[in-house]
Amino acid sequence: MKTLKTLFTLSNHNRFAKQLLSKPLILFLSIFILTSCETDDTINDLQTNGPVFDINLFEQNIINYVNSGGNTPVGWSYTISKNGNLARSNSYGQARTAVDGVLDFTLDKEINVASVTKFYTAIAVMQLLETNNLTIDDKISEWLPSSWPQGPGVSDLTFKDLLTHRSGLESSNNNFNTTLGYQGLAVCIRTGVINSKNYNYLNVNFALYRVLIPSLWSALPNAPTIDINSDTDTRSKYIQYMQQNIFDRISLPDVGCSPEPEDIVTLYYNVNDINTNANGLVYSDWNNKAGGGGYYMTTIEMAKVIAFFEHSEILVNQNQRAIMKLHRIGMDRADLADEIHGNYYGKGGSIGTNSNQTLSKGVLTQMVMFPINGIDCVVVMNCRGVTLNNNTNLRQMIYDAYNNAWQ
Repeated sequence: MKTLKTLFTLSNHNRFAKQLLSKPLILFLSIFILTSCETDDTINDLQTNGPVFDINLFEQNIINYVNSGGNTPVGWSYTISKNGNLARSNSYGQARTAVDGVLDFTLDKEINVASVTKFYTAIAVMQLLETNNLTIDDKISEWLPSSWPQGPGVSDLTFKDLLTHRSGLESSNNNFNTTLGYQGLAVCIRTGVINSKNYNYLNVNFALYRVLIPSLWSALPNAPTIDINSDTDTRSKYIQYMQQNIFDRISLPDVGCSPEPEDIVTLYYNVNDINTNANGLVYSDWNNKAGGGGYYMTTIEMAKVIAFFEHSEILVNQNQRAIMKLHRIGMDRADLADEIHGNYYGKGGSIGTNSNQTLSKGVLTQMVMFPINGIDCVVVMNCRGVTLNNNTNLRQMIYDAYNNAWQ
């Protein structure tokens, strides 16, 4: 019998100093105690004499599947946690290649997490709906800026419509500065609901929460003064709310949508760029278009948010977490054919220079929770064009690695 003291926490050392460390500095926070008869390496299924999960095999599968195509990412890292306790992790490659001033990719190196940001935004929305005595089925119209004319159908839009990508709004998933900026959001609302309200993944659905989160916050006692008719005020208050009510709660200081200093910032590549000595891309400040993307975080920080979300009630309570999982709010859609051992929940992110994965430069990120045995996983890479096992995408690769670790 073994007692696990769980939920890991990071020391509050300077974020810019962290990238100098080859291994993360981790403390273990005794928020609650779980009792388990499991070993570190194997976890029994709920069935008597059923298959056994091997965490070492899961880790090895991830490594093998990333490298199976023979074109290893420029830089990548992973974490595997068990019941909120960091169990396995490693990093490989470079955040910057020699042509850009070589810098190793580490677990403490910041990366643009792309659409994983939607998961963090969704947590904030669930918090604010509850404190305002609202539900996901309430309407958004009264919380929008008064200076925004509301087009057809907007008066009937609910928070859930945006959170589940069923808004019917007109937008695109490119030209982010235009479509996701404050004026782009205003144009989207003025145009209104002109499409079918079937599922349609649009970044604008979550970018709108960069305005709605400050608006919901402004209605609460002791909230700061917020002008939701101001681009500058809404973007700063979105970041402020997220910091105070998500990242500060779990001792992650200074998390935001601005990259590290120019001389050490992570760059983004295609897998072939090492051979051709091509420069990597710089991603700039995302504050003006955040909500659906743009947070800069380390792999360890991403793992920590999952740990506190899934294994405590510090970020969301049990009911809020259940609603998020039921509707996949801030998460990827279900893939029940591959969710063999209970439901899997996660969110992926991707930014590329074009739709051709083979040629595109960019970033890939993915976090997944496997509740049946308390396993959580994060995999990130500052590179596109990698041939993963069976030519799958990153989420499918992690699913395969997990499913093939049951024996």
